[in-house]
Amino acid sequence: MHLKSWGFKMKVLVYGYGLMGKKIAHKVRSQNDMELMGIVSYEFDEKVPEKTYSSLKECDEKADVIIDFSHPNNLNDILTYALANQTKLVIATTGYSQEQLDQIKEASKEIAIFQSYNTSFGVQMVTKMLRQFAKEFYDAGYDIEILEKHHNQKIDAPSGTAELLYEVMAEEIDGVEACYDRSSRHEKRKKEEIGIQSLRGGTIFGEHTIMFAGVDEIIEIKHTALSKEVFVQGAISAAYALNDKDNGLFTLKSLY
Repeated sequence: MHLKSWGFKMKVLVYGYGLMGKKIAHKVRSQNDMELMGIVSYEFDEKVPEKTYSSLKECDEKADVIIDFSHPNNLNDILTYALANQTKLVIATTGYSQEQLDQIKEASKEIAIFQSYNTSFGVQMVTKMLRQFAKEFYDAGYDIEILEKHHNQKIDAPSGTAELLYEVMAEEIDGVEACYDRSSRHEKRKKEEIGIQSLRGGTIFGEHTIMFAGVDEIIEIKHTALSKEVFVQGAISAAYALNDKDNGLFTLKSLY
């Protein structure tokens, strides 16, 4: 539901001003029912019309929501501000440790948080498909492999989305384990393995393929992001969807 019918604008802070942060800021500016209150980044390579901060410690205004496409190192800064101001969070940063994920979960007891490694609707639909039939393939003897491809500037591997796809299947299939590297394994593939492999090169926005390999046949599910706009729109939609949530931890599986 949009806010314009309520007579006020959602005040938004964007955390991170890299490629995604710039796109998010541009999208927020174009929304009639959102106000870009400021941008937080340790550096800016261009001048922006809004207030800028190097840390949320410098911000004495209250935002309704923070949209974060930055770095795991910023989590404490974000959570401290959000808890103090009851600010909702859309967290799309990848590379968190388990300890940081636990911090996010604990904070969600007090504030509403959407946390996802991928905000696109297409990936949401892929997870629904995997929940429906991945176990059937596995029980029928098919081997399962995940291959993800991204641009050469991505610093984490495997991608958070690949991890999400694995976790979805692991919740449905008892006893499976992730296999990230077979170079040191001098043995045949185990049935319980779900392989997760990464390729990095060029300007690939993001491509994820789940392969089910059986005897004499292969079935693949593939999601290709042709631009980053799918992630931008997903993050904006998540911010709107959080508006009527007081607290809780939400993902693509539970927010909509």
